[in-house]
Amino acid sequence: MPLKALLVWGLIMPVLVVCAAGSTVKAQAGDMFPTKADALKRAKELRCSGAFAMGTQWMPCKDLDSCEQAIKKQP
Repeated sequence: MPLKALLVWGLIMPVLVVCAAGSTVKAQAGDMFPTKADALKRAKELRCSGAFAMGTQWMPCKDLDSCEQAIKKQP
Protein backbone atom coordinates (compact mmCIF):
# COMPACT_ATOMS: atom_id res chain seq x y z
CA MET A 1 0.00 0.00 0.00
CA PRO A 2 1.42 3.42 -0.90
CA LEU A 3 2.51 5.75 1.87
CA LYS A 4 -0.26 8.25 1.10
CA ALA A 5 -2.90 5.54 1.48
CA LEU A 6 -1.38 4.44 4.79
CA LEU A 7 -1.47 8.02 6.06
CA VAL A 8 -5.11 8.42 5.04
CA TRP A 9 -6.08 5.16 6.76
CA GLY A 10 -4.08 6.24 9.80
CA LEU A 11 -6.21 9.37 10.03
CA ILE A 12 -9.55 7.84 9.08
CA MET A 13 -9.52 4.58 11.04
CA PRO A 14 -9.46 6.20 14.51
CA VAL A 15 -12.45 8.33 13.49
CA LEU A 16 -14.32 5.25 12.30
CA VAL A 17 -13.60 3.47 15.55
CA VAL A 18 -14.88 6.43 17.59
CA CYS A 19 -18.00 6.73 15.45
CA ALA A 20 -18.67 3.01 15.62
CA ALA A 21 -18.39 3.14 19.39
CA GLY A 22 -21.19 5.68 19.61
CA SER A 23 -21.41 7.83 22.70
CA THR A 24 -20.23 5.11 25.07
CA VAL A 25 -16.62 5.59 26.01
CA LYS A 26 -14.81 2.76 27.73
CA ALA A 27 -11.33 2.53 29.15
CA GLN A 28 -8.99 0.85 26.72
CA ALA A 29 -5.94 -1.37 27.17
CA GLY A 30 -3.90 1.81 26.66
CA ASP A 31 -5.11 2.95 30.06
CA MET A 32 -3.66 -0.10 31.81
CA PHE A 33 -0.18 0.18 33.26
CA PRO A 34 2.36 -2.20 34.78
CA THR A 35 2.92 -0.02 37.86
CA LYS A 36 0.76 2.01 40.18
CA ALA A 37 3.06 4.99 39.67
CA ASP A 38 2.36 4.96 35.91
CA ALA A 39 -1.40 4.77 36.53
CA LEU A 40 -1.17 7.70 38.97
CA LYS A 41 0.61 9.78 36.30
CA ARG A 42 -2.21 9.01 33.86
CA ALA A 43 -4.74 9.91 36.57
CA LYS A 44 -3.21 13.38 36.77
CA GLU A 45 -3.59 13.74 32.99
CA LEU A 46 -7.24 12.66 33.27
CA ARG A 47 -7.78 15.01 36.24
CA CYS A 48 -8.91 12.24 38.55
CA SER A 49 -7.25 10.82 41.64
CA GLY A 50 -5.99 7.44 42.69
CA ALA A 51 -5.30 4.20 40.89
CA PHE A 52 -6.77 0.71 41.18
CA ALA A 53 -5.58 -2.78 40.35
CA MET A 54 -7.15 -4.66 37.46
CA GLY A 55 -5.65 -8.12 37.63
CA THR A 56 -1.89 -7.65 37.49
CA GLN A 57 -2.18 -4.22 35.85
CA TRP A 58 -3.06 -0.77 37.21
CA MET A 59 -5.62 1.72 35.95
CA PRO A 60 -5.99 5.45 36.69
CA CYS A 61 -8.67 6.97 38.95
CA LYS A 62 -10.28 5.43 42.01
CA ASP A 63 -12.36 2.88 40.06
CA LEU A 64 -13.43 1.86 36.56
CA ASP A 65 -16.51 4.12 36.52
CA SER A 66 -14.40 7.14 37.50
CA CYS A 67 -11.83 6.24 34.85
CA GLU A 68 -14.44 6.00 32.10
CA GLN A 69 -16.04 9.30 33.16
CA ALA A 70 -12.63 11.01 33.10
CA ILE A 71 -11.89 9.63 29.62
CA LYS A 72 -15.25 10.98 28.37
CA LYS A 73 -14.30 14.46 29.55
CA GLN A 74 -11.04 14.51 27.59
CA PRO A 75 -10.93 16.87 24.61
